Amino acid sequence: MRQIFLAIALIAAPVAAFTGFEFYTSTAPAKAAGLGNLSSFKTIIADVQTLTSKGDLAGAAKRITDYETAWDQAETAIRPLNQNDWNNIDAASDAALKALRQSSPSAEKANKTLAALTAVLNNPAQPAQ
Repeated sequence: MRQIFLAIALIAAPVAAFTGFEFYTSTAPAKAAGLGNLSSFKTIIADVQTLTSKGDLAGAAKRITDYETAWDQAETAIRPLNQNDWNNIDAASDAALKALRQSSPSAEKANKTLAALTAVLNNPAQPAQ
């Protein structure tokens, strides 16, 4: 009889531990989902930064249009993954677009907004500064 209780205890303990862990993880708040692979956007912005640093603001404005097109096309796939992160990147994107599309764009302002956009692309949970 004692062996039966020992066998039950040896089986019940790991089952209870596993069940408790599963229950805890299923009731814990879900972690915010990432936005997936953003490397193509980062590559385009790196290109824009290179053009801006060389003083080619017209070329930078043209290249950031490629970014805008790709970002807009990916919206339906990316936005539902994490609305807050998407909004942070979108706001930083709008600032960079505006800086490069002014009638007389400033290389300094463009570089600042592009650096902020890069920072947000690297860490979407942090809004642009």
